[in-house]
Amino acid sequence: MASFIRRMAGSCVRPMMSPALPRRGVEEFWRGGIRDPAAPTHQVNNNGVSGDPWPAVLLRMKSFDDMHKLWFVLLKEKNFLLAEQKEARQRGARWANHGRLKKVKLSMKRILTVLSRREIHQQGLRAKDILAKQQQREELETQRFHLEESMKVLQHRIRQAGPRDSLASGAWKASLQKYEVDHANLLEELAPLRKDTMQMLTLDWRYSRRYSDLPGAWRWRKEWVRALQDRVWKPVRMH
Repeated sequence: MASFIRRMAGSCVRPMMSPALPRRGVEEFWRGGIRDPAAPTHQVNNNGVSGDPWPAVLLRMKSFDDMHKLWFVLLKEKNFLLAEQKEARQRGARWANHGRLKKVKLSMKRILTVLSRREIHQQGLRAKDILAKQQQREELETQRFHLEESMKVLQHRIRQAGPRDSLASGAWKASLQKYEVDHANLLEELAPLRKDTMQMLTLDWRYSRRYSDLPGAWRWRKEWVRALQDRVWKPVRMH
């Protein structure tokens, strides 16, 4: 009898002393929906009413961070609706939020379209910047090449003149020092330009695919072009 009383007292005290369960955010996937037992019927019906999907005109005026947040809000709403749809199919009941799910998917697709076209525009601006830097790099590379050739010629003449001092040898040494200073300055100017134009160097430009704003999977299949084939195999007659 005493053990029974102790068990009953422990069962009564344990719920009062047990800590609250941590809130991990998973309950938001059913709060306010048809699977929420605490939500009244009129609240569930009011939550099911939705407006139009997000138009692309308003999405273009938002920043990347705002669209990033909106994307996750729509993703959570999509998972919420898919969970309700799955439960309705399991119970064999009719689910009345198909239009709401379609609006969410359309809004997510428009976000991808806006971000893709914005990235295309940014790539165009970066391409213009890289092209201008490439032209400047070509001019500096040409000057560097001519300087190096002139330095080689002067070094050869100084070696041919030998250790004796002469007016021509002194002029060659002074010109060589000036060319070395100019060459060092050119290398300092070329260092950032070479780093910025390194994106133009691809492993094989024939297999590079142009950027596309169409959503979908990226296929890395090489596109074989007969006109760009390095080596064309011709049939060999063995007679």
